Amino acid sequence: MMVSPYPFHKFYMKTNNKALRNKKSDLRKLVLLMNSQNKRFWPPLDPVIKMLDLVIEPEELSLLLKMGAGLYTYEQALALSGMKNEQFSLVFESLKQKAFIGIKNPDTKDEKYTLHPFVVGWFEGQVSYLIGRPEEKEFAQRYMEFLNAVRKYNVFPLRNVMNVIGKYTNISNQSVGIVRESKNARGKSTIVIDEKITVPDSKIYPASSINDLIREYGTKSIIGQFKACMCRQITANIHDPCRLKMPDDIGCMGFGEGIMTYMKFGYMRRVSKEEAYDIIQKARDCGAVHTVFHEMDNTRLPQIGLCNCCWDCCGIFRTYNMGATPLRYRCCYEAKIKDDSKCTGCGRCEKYCPTRAIKVVEKKVGLNVDKCIGCGQCVHQCVFSVFELVEHKRTAFLPMLKKSEARIGT
Repeated sequence: MMVSPYPFHKFYMKTNNKALRNKKSDLRKLVLLMNSQNKRFWPPLDPVIKMLDLVIEPEELSLLLKMGAGLYTYEQALALSGMKNEQFSLVFESLKQKAFIGIKNPDTKDEKYTLHPFVVGWFEGQVSYLIGRPEEKEFAQRYMEFLNAVRKYNVFPLRNVMNVIGKYTNISNQSVGIVRESKNARGKSTIVIDEKITVPDSKIYPASSINDLIREYGTKSIIGQFKACMCRQITANIHDPCRLKMPDDIGCMGFGEGIMTYMKFGYMRRVSKEEAYDIIQKARDCGAVHTVFHEMDNTRLPQIGLCNCCWDCCGIFRTYNMGATPLRYRCCYEAKIKDDSKCTGCGRCEKYCPTRAIKVVEKKVGLNVDKCIGCGQCVHQCVFSVFELVEHKRTAFLPMLKKSEARIGT
């Protein structure tokens, strides 16, 4: 892994009036530029400004503002910078290593560079870059300050305004990935890998299932897994480990040419189809919901990433469950109670449901379909086949939880 040419700075302590090494107005400009690179909006709140300020040098920030949201060759970026070639090379390589700059058409004659959005792009690479560095824990603290700052807007009438905006936006940022699986005689769910095998208890899922993604990109040998889960890395650094005990060796996956940069710097490792299936199986058993990320954060565009995280660790579900944001997913299925007479009241379905759509009271299971996103965890976890998934293509919107309803505290 390459090393940044810049020395580490002493931390400016965690007070709201602490000095910034960069101009606040320039940092805000960078936030807005990164927001323009996809459909996911990060508000330029002070904690976000401080997150960026911790990891970017003035020379780097100046270059990014000059580049804006454009797409450049190396020579074009060099000419734009006004720097000498040696100085530019150091600054530019550092920005790539810190994932501020993404690469289009990597390792070809047409290789070009552009500013990364926050997610998917900068955040994943930045957390990976910081592992083991002095700034790592401080970065995690500032990220959590951001989540808590957003949560402060959870008051009437601001909560209602955020719910209206979330409900009526014209695009979904991510979709729920479905895994084709079957149950054995003991009720254990396993992924269907051989598509030619027909299992009586299996279901027919859409062509965009996780099985198909792995088969397609695995054939092309362009599946990568991050060496660490970004969200769990953050929570571990604030001493808030996963409540569902998700193993450390399960991380997000990436597909296509966009993962080449992460592999170059050692943030990802290439995995085979067989390894990918094993990771998915292990993640599902531990409660993972498979969130599919798309180009430009637009569910109408191709898939580029797959989050394998539970409701406690996943940044999206965590912010919802702590009452900081609404939840919005593009879904293809929803759960249905198939036979409640088989329910033993064990509570596994309720424990693993990411949205608390399921309640078990006095050994009787209840399902609120308005909260269901069709992730399939209830079907996967229940060994008695109490649940099934039925097709229901829709955009599921769950309003922001009141603070009294929050599953996760601050």
